[in-house]
Amino acid sequence: MIAHKSPISGIATFQNQYVATAGYDNVLILWDGKNGRSLGRGCHDHLVNQCTFSPDGKLLASSSSDYTARIWSVPDMKLQCILSGHTDDVEGLSFHPTKNWIATSSRDASIRIYDLNGQHIRTLEGHEDDVISVEWMKGRDILVSSSDDGTVKYWDAITGKILKDLSFNDVETDTVAIAAEGTIFAGNDEGEIVVIREDHEPVMVPAHEAGIKRLVYSDAVNKLISLSYDRTFKIWLFDGEKISLDSDHQFNNMVWPRSCAFLNEQEVVFGTFGIRYAQYDIEKCAWVNGEIEPTYGINAVCEVEGNVYTIGDAGFVFRNGEKIAEMGSLCNFIIEFEGHVITGGQTGEVFDARTGDVYYQHNSPLNCATNFQHNGRPALAVGTYTGEGIVFTLDAQGQVVHQENVSLHDNAIKGISASKKYIFSVCATGAAAFHDVDTFACNNYISDGHWKIANGCVNFGEDAFASISRDLHLRVWNSEEANVIATSHRNSIKSIASDDSGRYLALGDYTGFVSMYDKEQGDFIRHMRISDFGISSICYSKSGNKFIASCYDGKPYDIVINQN
Repeated sequence: MIAHKSPISGIATFQNQYVATAGYDNVLILWDGKNGRSLGRGCHDHLVNQCTFSPDGKLLASSSSDYTARIWSVPDMKLQCILSGHTDDVEGLSFHPTKNWIATSSRDASIRIYDLNGQHIRTLEGHEDDVISVEWMKGRDILVSSSDDGTVKYWDAITGKILKDLSFNDVETDTVAIAAEGTIFAGNDEGEIVVIREDHEPVMVPAHEAGIKRLVYSDAVNKLISLSYDRTFKIWLFDGEKISLDSDHQFNNMVWPRSCAFLNEQEVVFGTFGIRYAQYDIEKCAWVNGEIEPTYGINAVCEVEGNVYTIGDAGFVFRNGEKIAEMGSLCNFIIEFEGHVITGGQTGEVFDARTGDVYYQHNSPLNCATNFQHNGRPALAVGTYTGEGIVFTLDAQGQVVHQENVSLHDNAIKGISASKKYIFSVCATGAAAFHDVDTFACNNYISDGHWKIANGCVNFGEDAFASISRDLHLRVWNSEEANVIATSHRNSIKSIASDDSGRYLALGDYTGFVSMYDKEQGDFIRHMRISDFGISSICYSKSGNKFIASCYDGKPYDIVINQN
């Protein structure tokens, strides 16, 4: 059976007949919607982000971080054409309801329109940040887009002009869905659904405790589904004017709350952290396609007393390659803290990585962690998707205890590190922040610290830090400003680590390249590819005086510092 080797980020359906899944293993899979068997696949050169069927179900389109979208015939999955021209990840896709057109949206802040032979028709420019979602109005040559710039825009596809520009106070909006009669639903990072009707003021509906990642609407049943990182999905009834909550459901730990689609009037399918999609019966409130085997990519690595610990999509903790514990869900970080090994991820739980015991439950996923000294005592800060730092200390018996939550950012913390004076953190908005280790007061907040999403940071000397970003640059910071250094990476830089001396930095990107920066020389001394899969994290090995890179292919790789 054809199956995914990395998590499923996008999903689409066609009339209960087909399901398509887009994976972080660079693969697009077509499935039989009735029996769940895989029928064929297509491949990209990088992560596949989303997918969608044409109105007649004869074509399937996929968007990718390889900067292209691709169109495939159904069911034989033959590549029909490649839609090129974007200069960053392609995210949103939408076939025109009646014309042979398709629209794509990208993190290059543009929308492009093509015919179904791959010929470029028009580029729409006007957003100031990543354009995550784009949809056609039913029966009209009008596109609706949502962006990280906090706006929803209406476009005339013939002239390329903006017809309407709605601003929502810079709150990021990742997703839009459109009803046949023209009502638009937009989901934002504050957990609100914005209902936009012609000739009416937009109505904000509080919906979730964390950001909404996906909205899907079905005209057949007049229902809207909202997915959030608060680990719930909700079904809303639409009466033509307003929405009302119909039901509230909890995800199981295998589901990635990033994408879903109506399979039929009763069943919904979801992307997962496993090898195939999940299926849910909304009338019976039950998952219907059984246990889903996890994928085995590694998301984080650390070394503790000479032992190498890894954790990943399956939530399995390995020590020196031997499985020692199961957390039950995908985890994003693993770190040593005063003799303890701590991990956490998508479910918002902070775990003892050796036993699976839960120290704390947060209301959103967790990304990263750092050790620091708080008022002279050892402490640990965990960065969350909702911008808080969760602070832990030790009790009198040396056990890990939750102390408090500190607001560091207003969006997802993507990296966190500490020196004797500062907690330094970087955010999905590109911001960077310096907070005092004792008072947690903000000493400096740089809202435009990176040109695109920041992905990680590390302490790099006394009170210096380094950070990396989707903008492909390395930044070396003091408490006031950064020295911006160009790299040889061509795709988003995901991870960074420093050696104990503060001389060397290792950087890893989403396409498997690792580079090494030498502070004394003030230049990069190495750039090499160690895997066809992305580098998820890097740590320094004190015992081996080397770096260890974890990879989405499920393997750790040693990176020697001094290579003659």
